[in-house]
Amino acid sequence: MGFGARLAEERKRLGLKQAEFASLVGTDVPKQSLYENDRRELRADYLARLAAAKVDVVYVLTAKRSEGAWLGEDASQLLSAYLALPVDLQQALLRLVGDLNRHLAQPAGRTLHSPRPDYRAGEPD
Repeated sequence: MGFGARLAEERKRLGLKQAEFASLVGTDVPKQSLYENDRRELRADYLARLAAAKVDVVYVLTAKRSEGAWLGEDASQLLSAYLALPVDLQQALLRLVGDLNRHLAQPAGRTLHSPRPDYRAGEPD
């Protein structure tokens, strides 16, 4: 994925359409489209305006999140995918993860094969 795709991802993370984003960072839609399609080089003044607009410039340039450099590659990709989702899907995903955590935190119960909660397949009853 090139810098243009990451720039578009950051714009979507901020919840902005291309025209809104272009206005925010002091450019026009045709130039913004060129940036997002890797057809226009990023200049220092443009990068400074991106940073002022709360764009993760380090991510746009390097594909690594500036906050969370401690994350591994898989976690960083997961975070990027999450941030690219619309807010309602982010909330649904958070509910799913919360439900999974609660389910995994519950003590093991009876299995279908034994009334004992500590039963393990292959062990004598």
